[in-house]
Amino acid sequence: MTNRKEQFLDEVLQFIKAKEAKSVIYKELNYHIKMSKSELVSKGISDNEAEEKAISQMGSPSELGTHFNKLYRPIFDWKLFGLFIVIISMGVLPHIYSTVYSENLLIKQVIYIVLGILVTITVMFIDYRKVKRFGWFFLLAALGLLIVLTFFPNTVTVINEVGLFTFFGFYLSGNSLYSLFLVFWAFYFSKEKPKLFVIAGVYLFSVFLLMRLPSLSDVFIYSILVFTLFICSSKSKKAIYTTIGVILGLVITTASTFWFNTKEYQKDRLLGFLNPNEYSQGAGYMYIKLKELISKGCWFGNSGQANIDNGMTSDFAFANITFYFGWILSGFLFATILLFLYRMIVVSTSIKDRFGKLLIIGVCSLLSIQVVYNVGMILGLFPIISMTLPFISYGLHSTVLNSILIGIVLSVYRKKPLMISVE
Repeated sequence: MTNRKEQFLDEVLQFIKAKEAKSVIYKELNYHIKMSKSELVSKGISDNEAEEKAISQMGSPSELGTHFNKLYRPIFDWKLFGLFIVIISMGVLPHIYSTVYSENLLIKQVIYIVLGILVTITVMFIDYRKVKRFGWFFLLAALGLLIVLTFFPNTVTVINEVGLFTFFGFYLSGNSLYSLFLVFWAFYFSKEKPKLFVIAGVYLFSVFLLMRLPSLSDVFIYSILVFTLFICSSKSKKAIYTTIGVILGLVITTASTFWFNTKEYQKDRLLGFLNPNEYSQGAGYMYIKLKELISKGCWFGNSGQANIDNGMTSDFAFANITFYFGWILSGFLFATILLFLYRMIVVSTSIKDRFGKLLIIGVCSLLSIQVVYNVGMILGLFPIISMTLPFISYGLHSTVLNSILIGIVLSVYRKKPLMISVE
């Protein structure tokens, strides 16, 4: 390489702000100069003259550098972030007409929303590619916290029958570990040949620990996450179809065993869902009440009292919004959430890095199952369990955790033009 070519390339790279892009741009320009020079030499031009002419054909270093700087700079998904702001801001709605400590809940939720937005922006600036090398560490951290929650009850606080581990004033429970498991599974499934025995071993052990916690909804959501990423992995279709068959068999067997060995009050809960009118004084009461609240919402809302305020700001937040603000606003909220999820799917299709793509798919699956089940639960399509509506249900815990997930998606999209390995 001559000093002239090196000088030209150095001048171009001075305009490139992204450090990791400089090596790629250098290789790309060097390749084009080399190919152009070879073509000129084949026409009988001397080496030095051919190189000089090849460099001059590249154009102005400043214009070239400015072009590549725009091409390789980090980008921001304003569409996804805008939808996120709209949705998380609507998290104040369930508290406006709440009669239980209304003012305090509203102020706290506003604080949680602001904090959630700040958390999302902070996570967005973390280079997700550098996190990949710590995949196994994220698994160990998740399993370690699960073991603490499961086997060290003296360190766990029980609130509403759910075990919570206090960490610097922040409660950790089973669903607090979704982000940790997400990073591990995206890392492992991004491998060329993920081993089935490792997948089965890690999944079964983590589910065993989660099953020992009171909330079965955590097991359900976690299983959806692993199953979705497994389907999107590089495993062969035969392995995927075989695994699906085995899972369906296990689900049917487990459901049958559960039904014949379950206690009476648990059967009543299921029968209350299937026949709410026959169990109107017991397990079916809430299904009837939720149906009543939805119907009374009408197009523009109802100014009356819902009379189930204890749950109207958490798991039943969507019913709260429908009752007090009407079908139009609740329909707008649901449509915005669906558009938000669709945007994530669109973004995932544009990501070339498999690890980044699986991270976005994992986030989409985690949020989608919560949205679909929560709204379906309110409409009486699914049995009532502890399932929040992302960004709408009350609480610092859920708001921050879901905001971390959105920060991960924005981090992947931000590095979209810079899909360069840093390992």
